[in-house]
Amino acid sequence: MTVVGTVASIHRFPMKSMQGEQLAEVEIGPDGMVGDREWALRDIETGKLVSAKRPRPWRAALDCTATGLDDDVEITMPSGDVFHVHDGGLAFALEALFGRSVALERSERRQQGTYDSEWPAIDGITLSGEMELPTNLSGEGRGFVDLGVLHLLTTSSMAALAAADEDLELDVRRFRPSIVVDTPDATGFPENDDWADRTLRIGRGDDAVEVVVGIPTPRCIMTTVAQQDDLPRQPGVLQAIARINRRTDELGTFACLGAYATVARPGVVRAGDEIELV
Repeated sequence: MTVVGTVASIHRFPMKSMQGEQLAEVEIGPDGMVGDREWALRDIETGKLVSAKRPRPWRAALDCTATGLDDDVEITMPSGDVFHVHDGGLAFALEALFGRSVALERSERRQQGTYDSEWPAIDGITLSGEMELPTNLSGEGRGFVDLGVLHLLTTSSMAALAAADEDLELDVRRFRPSIVVDTPDATGFPENDDWADRTLRIGRGDDAVEVVVGIPTPRCIMTTVAQQDDLPRQPGVLQAIARINRRTDELGTFACLGAYATVARPGVVRAGDEIELV
């Protein structure tokens, strides 16, 4: 086995499309990161799930932060007001934020709903326009994930994107990874090239985690929208990804950054863990 990097940071998103939390360690179960995308909002009017992949009217979800607290989730609104998911006042605060009524919903099964998404038109890229998609499109996992249960992103991929356009304001918040992998000895996109269809072992000992690296992560409008007060709208992010890392499979050509992964061996991931290519 070869050491290919270390865990630079761990990110969990208890509420779909909201900001999440950075953790020192996290349990990885058969269905992915425990507590990740366990909650979502549902639009009362349409019955669809809320996703910032449709910026109007849902972009403001990215200005909220969700933090896991044992069996509860704490939501911090842009105003600074804090609610727990079971607080009666949270739905009213969210209605004031979005201008629409929403309900809070916990994940109980795969493909528990659909959401609307927007895909900017880029020459040569397959997806464009508006479309309705189901959660858990791969059929894996139980949370409100879009496709894969884990999302890996390397520092070398981020460096390649930064080099492609020095005017970009890059931040991992744009890409919402589960695990950022520090790859100081790599260049380009190892998660899409060297690691594809192979197993990574994260950590050592009885609770080491093994994941199988899958398809590249197609990127959408969510990488370009404003988030909170310090990350502006920047359409050039998606355009740069399309220039430097187009990936083609039987479904088409996509602008990709990062890779999805499935869990082969549950355990615990810790910041600083070594990652080996099995």
